Amino acid sequence: MTEYYFDIETLGTDPQQDKIITIQYQMLQDGEPVGDFVILKEWESSEGEIVKEILDKDWLDTGWDFVPIGNRLRFDIIFIIEKAQRLGLLDWKAGDIKYYFFSKPRIDIASTLVMMNDLKFAGSGVDNFAKKRKGDIVPVHYAKREYDEIIDYIHTERDAILGLFAELRTVLTTFGNRKKHLLAEEEPASEMTNAF
Repeated sequence: MTEYYFDIETLGTDPQQDKIITIQYQMLQDGEPVGDFVILKEWESSEGEIVKEILDKDWLDTGWDFVPIGNRLRFDIIFIIEKAQRLGLLDWKAGDIKYYFFSKPRIDIASTLVMMNDLKFAGSGVDNFAKKRKGDIVPVHYAKREYDEIIDYIHTERDAILGLFAELRTVLTTFGNRKKHLLAEEEPASEMTNAF
């Protein structure tokens, strides 16, 4: 399994109208960054070029060579699929998209953040659990051509998400091991009662 931190920045939430301005990724090993943190920037080439670069890596393939780790990955992936289709780089039907989401391995912390927020969606953003600004600042910086500010935001967001991921992994692994241990202790007793 090849894990990658994966995220995009956009100018809004509508893939029909709003532009992808960055796509960023970094290889991870056991949840820790290894290798370069790559930020593909629309302002240095074009939206089409950065989307094509991701497609050329075959990262929309359903295999285990690219397992994205991030927050709200469905949003990011749908945005890329929609843009790729509009640019004529991808020709997926509804069934292809369903198959992709059914079979593609990915680790998304969004659901866990909702559980950490007493099962409330409002207030379950990364900015409520880690030191980071809300993403709505990115379009403001983009309009002012403050690209260095966007890059700073992207680095802060990556650090926040990977920090939360590391903590969640530790807590959930401990919880999981405890539950497995308790279950293993109960099995012999229940097997004996079933024997009589």
